[in-house]
Amino acid sequence: MPSHPDVYISTQTGLLRGALNSGLNDIEAVGVPDSGLVRAPIFIDFHNPDRLYMGTRRGGMFRSDDRGKTWHEKNDGLIYKEIWSIVQHPATGEIYVGTGPASVFKSTNYGDTWTFCEQLHSLRTTIDWTFPNPPHVAHVKGLGLSREDPNLVFGAIEEGWLIRSKDGGKTWENLKAGTTIDSHTVSVMPNHPRVLLAASGNGIFRSEDLGDHFVFSSDGLTREYVSQIAFHESEPDILFTAAAEVPPGMWRRPEGANSKFFRSDDQGRSWKELKGRGLPDKMTAAPRATAARPDQTGSFLVGMNDGTIWMSTDYGESFDQIATGLPPVYGLAISRN
Repeated sequence: MPSHPDVYISTQTGLLRGALNSGLNDIEAVGVPDSGLVRAPIFIDFHNPDRLYMGTRRGGMFRSDDRGKTWHEKNDGLIYKEIWSIVQHPATGEIYVGTGPASVFKSTNYGDTWTFCEQLHSLRTTIDWTFPNPPHVAHVKGLGLSREDPNLVFGAIEEGWLIRSKDGGKTWENLKAGTTIDSHTVSVMPNHPRVLLAASGNGIFRSEDLGDHFVFSSDGLTREYVSQIAFHESEPDILFTAAAEVPPGMWRRPEGANSKFFRSDDQGRSWKELKGRGLPDKMTAAPRATAARPDQTGSFLVGMNDGTIWMSTDYGESFDQIATGLPPVYGLAISRN
């Protein structure tokens, strides 16, 4: 086992890995050669920390059983190979991936084979699903699972509200009450299993009834285009996120994304803008990835579209820029050492 956690960095040009201590050291390419853009954070298997799952933009799914030294294509049953999201249930080991076009696939054997959750395509509301850029095809940008009930599966459609399955992906419903069409992520809170948090391009929405109804939950959130919501396992009421002022189409303006980092101390009911030491007054880059460090409470990382990574180890009171000069960052995953 390494002496420090590994950070796996999904980027525009492939997968990187670095050793995390006071900074991020020994960064190297560890993905499949010529895999191109890796949008989703890789997933580190709950049952075997040497086993990694990587989704690519065009090549589908790959699995490594040796911490990224070698990779094996795992696309048996995977109809679509544009991977946007990966989750695994900690108890059952079942894996779900979200793709573009907006679809969900399930594996019960560590990715060796996949089952198409095809009933999702029969929802009448799919006629309204879209995406701003041509060819205007929606995708499943985020997935969330309930630890308490392995059959509960949630997805965030960009753009197409949220989806829910109560039977392990066999049937689905579109969740639209009180939330927004531009959904990015959906999370089930581990210590409040009926509470969902959904990050979007229009702020954050919260449900206390497993998604039947949502309320706008962005008090104190001064930016709208939200990245992932991160939390530490032992402190799940304390949440971290980052957000841009404007959507991607406007990030090239002179002031850029004008981004900020945020913390919630009440599980997403309200938010505090973080102005910790080390942060610039103006942040033109946009946050694409947020992750909590498993071995250290109060510590989280944010990856940006300018190839930088920021880290706080004190709940956002101060920050260090621990990586620069990388390709645009799309996902972060930290090993549970």
